Amino acid sequence: MKNVLITLALLIASATPVAAQPAPGAEAHCLFQNYDAYGVPYRIPAITTTKQGRLIAVADRRYCGFDIGFGRIDIVARTSKDNGRTWSADTVIQRGSGTDGADDCGYGDAAIVADRQSKRILCMSVTGSTPYIKGTREKPNRIARWYSNNGGKSWTRADDVTEQFYDLLPHTRTMFIGSGRIVQSRVVRKDRYYRLYCSVLTRTQMDDQDVACNYVLYSDDFGQTWAVLGGTTLDGHDSPCVGGDEPKTEELPNGDVILSSRKWYGRYFNVFRFNNIRTDQEAGTWGQCVASHDVEGGIRVGANTCNGEIMLVDAVEAATNRHAKLMLQSLPLGEGRRDVGFWYKEIVPNGIYSPRAFAAHWTPGMTVSKTTSAYSTMAQQRDGRIAFFYEEREDRNGYDMVYRPLTISEITGGKYR
Repeated sequence: MKNVLITLALLIASATPVAAQPAPGAEAHCLFQNYDAYGVPYRIPAITTTKQGRLIAVADRRYCGFDIGFGRIDIVARTSKDNGRTWSADTVIQRGSGTDGADDCGYGDAAIVADRQSKRILCMSVTGSTPYIKGTREKPNRIARWYSNNGGKSWTRADDVTEQFYDLLPHTRTMFIGSGRIVQSRVVRKDRYYRLYCSVLTRTQMDDQDVACNYVLYSDDFGQTWAVLGGTTLDGHDSPCVGGDEPKTEELPNGDVILSSRKWYGRYFNVFRFNNIRTDQEAGTWGQCVASHDVEGGIRVGANTCNGEIMLVDAVEAATNRHAKLMLQSLPLGEGRRDVGFWYKEIVPNGIYSPRAFAAHWTPGMTVSKTTSAYSTMAQQRDGRIAFFYEEREDRNGYDMVYRPLTISEITGGKYR
């Protein structure tokens, strides 16, 4: 984004809401400009829509300039009450102490979800002062959890829930939750809440080797406690994606669960199939993980590996007025981290998918960014548009955090609306 499009008022927090300045493209807004008025960079988008229709966009304010483990990072938010037309000033929702060695040194790589039936919002992040790759069971990459109980107007202090998560995966030395979107089930409900799904990247001791693994976790009490979906040995052999990187999850219309994991040239996909979700919401099996570019019509992009987002939406086929369900996958499309955009795939309602069938036959969609761009995430707005939140830069000084509302028609080139 060009600096002339960002006013100083956008960069400095105040009590008065500030209308964002539009960037090139329909209704795009730079919510956090890299190297702001204080010389601080930003990274890692996450966004959600509350029951009341408020958009809440969060990002890392990286005083240290790098990931968790290198110093102070705050989690900051901006909100919109009018479907992204105007945005509030930024607010710190978790402040890192910057104290070397402290468990609260920094908070980063947030994942967020707003409960569809109440005003509660859950946010989770990496925390502490240990870099992910250097984490050990004695000094791990830590995990934090906090809530808003009033639709994002205020937030609780972060609870350190590190041990809860590492106890789930005893062979893991370091882990973090995939940033962006925590998924709330449309199918499984226990007591007050619909189930939550998130996924983790771990380094797990498997056959005397330190291996990257993904696991999917679920919570039936809105993030208070968690369990491993389909876990048995928990030593990597039961991982739905051995060798995967930063992961995301989504739910199919029949309640089965998708794992989408970052890799070079595309994504890894796997599917957890419940035995009988009506009678048992735990029993089921993962399939065999599939690389998207190894199957017919699968997602294949340029030479990059980058986090993206996967999300199921309702749509209408333009030519026939037929109702349909679409799976959207965002990621950089170009050579290197650039040209963030979409692939999409029509999903058969209540269809049963193997990992290979799910990975096949995607259609290239809209290219949102025409320049260097990286992580992306999305949520559906009250007006039906997709709130797309992504990293973009036009120079080598780092990423702006850009919000852009998109219609299904734009994303699919008019094939669906």
